[in-house]
Amino acid sequence: MDLSNSIISFIDALGVVQGVLLAILLMIIHIQKNKSLLFLGIFIFLFSLEPIPNILHDLGILNTNPNLELLPVGFHFLAYPFLLIYVEKISIFNNKSLSYWTLIPGVFEFIAATFVFLLPYAKKLEIKDSSFAIIYFFLGLCYSVYIMIIILKRITFHTKEVENQYTFLDKKTLNWCKWFVYTNIIFLGLNFFNFFIDSHVWYAWISVLNVILIYWVSFKGIQQEKIIALIWIDNDTSKEKKLIDAKQEIEQEETSELDLSTSQHIQDFMTKDEAENTFEILDDYVKNSECYKNDTLTIIDIAEAIQIHPKRISYAVNTIKSLNFNNYINSYRVALAKQILKSSKASTLSIEGIGVESGFRSKTTFYNAFKKNVNMTPAQYKNSKD
Repeated sequence: MDLSNSIISFIDALGVVQGVLLAILLMIIHIQKNKSLLFLGIFIFLFSLEPIPNILHDLGILNTNPNLELLPVGFHFLAYPFLLIYVEKISIFNNKSLSYWTLIPGVFEFIAATFVFLLPYAKKLEIKDSSFAIIYFFLGLCYSVYIMIIILKRITFHTKEVENQYTFLDKKTLNWCKWFVYTNIIFLGLNFFNFFIDSHVWYAWISVLNVILIYWVSFKGIQQEKIIALIWIDNDTSKEKKLIDAKQEIEQEETSELDLSTSQHIQDFMTKDEAENTFEILDDYVKNSECYKNDTLTIIDIAEAIQIHPKRISYAVNTIKSLNFNNYINSYRVALAKQILKSSKASTLSIEGIGVESGFRSKTTFYNAFKKNVNMTPAQYKNSKD
């Protein structure tokens, strides 16, 4: 075995070992802290095992132990569905049914792969060199990409709903998971091209990316907490709409009904007059109470104060201002920050301090919101002549 094969085998082995250990860690954390990490741990475990056949080949183990040929560790149809279920489990839609149906092809895959593994060595080589193996490889890639497209759609819907319920979005938008999926699509693309060119250099890059992805998803997964829906999300508008008390949900992991309006059957739409009236009540309250200074403000807090169902509040803001709830509240925070930046108070506060005074919980959130609303940074605005 040459040096290049040794290096690639070492990287592959590192990925397998770290992946298995991190997967076990996530499962242990899931048991101890009741976090939604079981499905992520299973995904990492299955994702990490795939390089094993290449390791066995490069190390010459298949020459001395030919019965290990076609070891059933390539979970093309099973791994990514567990990532999808994990995303559903931690997202704002965790009250809905999880996509267990996506596991069905993977279960059949594992049964078939185990059956093939138990066949005589000569028969396994025949299958390995057949067109069926090529078809199986490409179908697995296509199914994985299909599942990742579903994940991206789930995250998009999740982000839209979160922005209509929270004003502090840190660790709630699942952006890390979105970029992880994008990177995995690139990863699968590299595997696709490697199937044709079979280059050691190309595969070395795939191995390095594999190790990085395992560390990335494990680290982010440990940090990520389940996002609680402040409004019961249900596509069936004929059903009763329930609200969830977020604080009780976090502390007790249970939901409760809040009496925020006279009607418990809230439609997803209102007339224009109703929307305008709702927004007027909302806007008056936000201006007079200066509730936007509360950095943890949610739509539930306002709904309780003005006794209007949060679904109606959200719809009114979306319709009248063409903004989500998060951007609407941030517009008031940015307006206050602009006042402070042009006042004598600016000389006694840092830029970050001005953000805190205005209701922003983090420096990054303040900078992003200010730049989005004013088209310049807070420091640039402070030094401008406007």
